[in-house]
Amino acid sequence: MIRQVGAAVVLTFGGPGAGRAYAILLLLGSAATAFYLFMLPSPAVGGLSVVALRYLTPWLAGAAAVLGFGFALAVAINAGALTRRRHGVEAVGIGGLIASLLPGSLCCTSVVPSLLALLGLSTPTILGTTGRIQSIFALHESEFIIASVAAVLTSVVLAARNRTACCAV
Repeated sequence: MIRQVGAAVVLTFGGPGAGRAYAILLLLGSAATAFYLFMLPSPAVGGLSVVALRYLTPWLAGAAAVLGFGFALAVAINAGALTRRRHGVEAVGIGGLIASLLPGSLCCTSVVPSLLALLGLSTPTILGTTGRIQSIFALHESEFIIASVAAVLTSVVLAARNRTACCAV
């Protein structure tokens, strides 16, 4: 698995389209990491805010970097595989993105009440249920972040499998 990721990185950043891959990794990775630096500590302040940075711990900063640059790496590898093979390329990157957004977006934000409203629940039900649902995410925030990091790393592995399957290594 690690060898396959290494081979995909070599193919992506050493072959044709390497400039595009570096640009994706640098630009998308930096932007996504900056977003996660604000998002991961946001439950402490109740939303995305500059104030959330006061609650940024080294663990959350590391998770933000892995989520941001891991997602960008999966996209860069997929972009390299896209020229050779189109099967399943888009789903891997989108799945990693969705998984990486979950930890900070479900606690202390309007996502859960909005989803409940979309399901057609009444206002009293939404007000009574939202806190219980969000408390699960707040109490187990670390586990959700770890699961998100695992999902993003899995998307990198799947992208690497996609990349190395289309080229001789």
